[in-house]
This record gives sequence, C-alpha cells and structure tokens, in this order.
Amino acid sequence: MRIASADFSWPGLPHHLVLDMIRELGCEGVLLGLLGDYSPIALDTVRSDVPFWAGRLVERVEAHGLVLADVFPIGSMDLTGLAVNHPDASERVASATLFSEMLDFAERTGVDGLTILPGMPFAEEDWSTSFGRACTELATRVEAAQARGLRLSVEPHHGSIVETPETTARLVEAVPGLELTLDYGHFTVQGIPDAEIEPLLEHARLLHLRPGREGLVQTRMTDNTIDFGRMVDRLAELGFDGWLALEFVHDERPGCQDCDVLQESRALAAVVRDRLDRPRTDAVSV
Repeated sequence: MRIASADFSWPGLPHHLVLDMIRELGCEGVLLGLLGDYSPIALDTVRSDVPFWAGRLVERVEAHGLVLADVFPIGSMDLTGLAVNHPDASERVASATLFSEMLDFAERTGVDGLTILPGMPFAEEDWSTSFGRACTELATRVEAAQARGLRLSVEPHHGSIVETPETTARLVEAVPGLELTLDYGHFTVQGIPDAEIEPLLEHARLLHLRPGREGLVQTRMTDNTIDFGRMVDRLAELGFDGWLALEFVHDERPGCQDCDVLQESRALAAVVRDRLDRPRTDAVSV
C-alpha cells in the first residue's frame, strides 16, 4: 500500500505548487481530479487534446518525484448531467463519449484504471429503474476498460444511486469486474458505522481517506470517528496493494471549510503511515 493525495484539495492554487505540497507531505502518488473548473486541471482542458495532456501531466508529476495514482473525471459538478444512468438518451451518449476519452487518457498515462461516479437517482422514475440502468451502463464501461487492460471503479457517495453499503454491495454483485473507490466518509456522514462499511473493502481498488463523523462529511482529525488504523489492518489482511489517497476538499458542504487542509493532511498521513509501518502478527477480527 502506498499513500497518495488528491490534487484538488487546494482549489485555486497552481498545479505545480499543489504537487510540491503533495511531495512535502511524503506522499508517493497523485490522485488526478478532472472536476470541471474546480480542480487545478480542468476537464475540458484535457478533453481539448487528450494525447498532449496525458504526456504533459505525466511529465509534470514525475518531475515532482511522484507517480500518477488514479484519474477521477466528473462530467458535471451537479452530478446529474452526464450521469451514466441519465434517463435522457442524449445525456447517456455524451457520458459514454466522455468515458471513451478518459479511457484513452488513462491508458496513455499508464495508470491501472480510473474512477467514475456510479450514477444518480432520478425523481421521475423509481429507484429500481435508475439502478438497473446504472448496472447496464457500468457493465458496458467495465468491458470497455478491460479491453484496454484497465480497471474501473466507482465511488459510492451520499445522494448517489448507491449511498448505503447494502446498495453498493448489490451494485458490485450485479456488475462483474466493477470495483470500488471507497470513501468511508460518504457513509459515516449518514451515521453508518465502520463495521457496516468494512465488508466493502473486499471490492476496493482504491481508498479515499478523509476524516469525518455523523453529520459532517469532513472534520479535523481530532473530531474524526473513522477508525483508519483498523481500515489499514483489514486491507493488509486482504492483501490489498493499491493506493490510499488523502482526499480533503474545500467546498460548501458542512465541515469542508473548517480545516487547514495542509495540516490535517499531514496528521492523517502520519496516522496511516504509522499503521503501515507496524509489524502484523495478529489477524483482524471480522
């Protein structure tokens, strides 16, 4: 397991300064977010010339002594536009086009796969219909990714078509080959305990790490209720060898404007690194 950091944790700063901070945190990798205009590198910028930007960003990341850990594109920051399971066929076509471009980008950068969102519920139809369409669309994307030798994971999140551990488990069961980019915080904010989230680690390709507690999607480490130590121990027991990505954000959600991102990233990285460095002699009870 290696530690990475999202490059969109400091919105507004130039990318080279963000990469400097990530390296100073002792991280080995960069989680590249392509999140509209929110991230240091805008999604539309990359889409304007995928081959050029794939090469340029790999060179930039490597020049800072880092490696690219993952690619995380979001087509629309309201999360419904370009959703994989949008009821409007034209939106689904546009979403599929974006995905194809991002597959090309991921393959050119040398990452092992990419993260996308799982889809959304839509008020004009029942949940089962939205869920079924998400399964169909995601199965097509898994097949396309595997044809290029890439892995595909989705990030379950509060408000999505899979916002509980139960529905998330149903999704990975329904879509063979689909993996998870797992962030406990999206469940913790709803009051769901770690014990109910932990079985999903078996399906994880990548972990997003951010302290949180019930009612707050992000907190300072001193207010955190997520047991990152147990998480790391359980991942080790499962033989997980992927990335643990620090993913602090700065937005309008409760708790997301109350942290010194640099210092809290440092504190979380220290907790995770200490746990990774410990000898492992006892199995984690399940």
